Amino acid sequence: MGAYGWKATIGFIGPPRTNETVLHEAIRLAPKGVSWCWSTMCLPEFGQFEFDEALSLAGLCAKELAERKVSIIVATGIPLITSKGVDYHLQLEREIAALTGKTIPVTSDIHCVLGALAALKLNRISLSSIYQRYIQDNVIRYLKHYGVETLADEGLSYALADCMTQADMNTSYECAMRVHQKAPKAQGMFIACPQWPTIDNIERMERDTGAPVVTHLAAIMWGALAQIGVHEPLEGFGKLLRESPKWVEPKVAAQTVA
Repeated sequence: MGAYGWKATIGFIGPPRTNETVLHEAIRLAPKGVSWCWSTMCLPEFGQFEFDEALSLAGLCAKELAERKVSIIVATGIPLITSKGVDYHLQLEREIAALTGKTIPVTSDIHCVLGALAALKLNRISLSSIYQRYIQDNVIRYLKHYGVETLADEGLSYALADCMTQADMNTSYECAMRVHQKAPKAQGMFIACPQWPTIDNIERMERDTGAPVVTHLAAIMWGALAQIGVHEPLEGFGKLLRESPKWVEPKVAAQTVA
């Protein structure tokens, strides 16, 4: 735990070897006393071979974060994790925990998202992202496995570099509003990928849709902190961070268990 993270330091295993927007938004979201420690898996582009190569470095990243004495390790990369089939995040978390001697709590971004949806009691949602179609479909299947039905979705089909260069400050809001028009009765919305600007649009999205909005990075921060018992309500970034609910462990949908 570093000097800035005297309440908690979130160890973040990120896929892309180049990051920009997510760094700015992560620092802005962090309450006083909470810091981030970054390690990357050097993902150059979207693609299954690239996903597998990046995931092979997750253990090394985790070991290095453990040496920095972070409070919790979060393996991120929903495109990577969902490409390996439902429940893969649990396998990845177990592998990382074993490599770090089970001395530090381990979670994943999809685990945090599922936990956020469970905590807010959202099981019929709309989904917007920058993802390509096959990635979006993997995410939808993963959510369905945990009882979350996607009523409408839109993905902008960006390449990895486009995530940081093509979206402007209003892109996520505009995309969300288009999806909302398709499914106005959705209980809430998930905005996937932390690599495009989202956090300044959360309150506006919630006001204009009348429903909670879970963004990728906000879910990571809330989920990581909630799982280690740190509750830091934060104004200005939507219901999830404002209310900072207690952690709710997501459950597999009953029909997928049978």
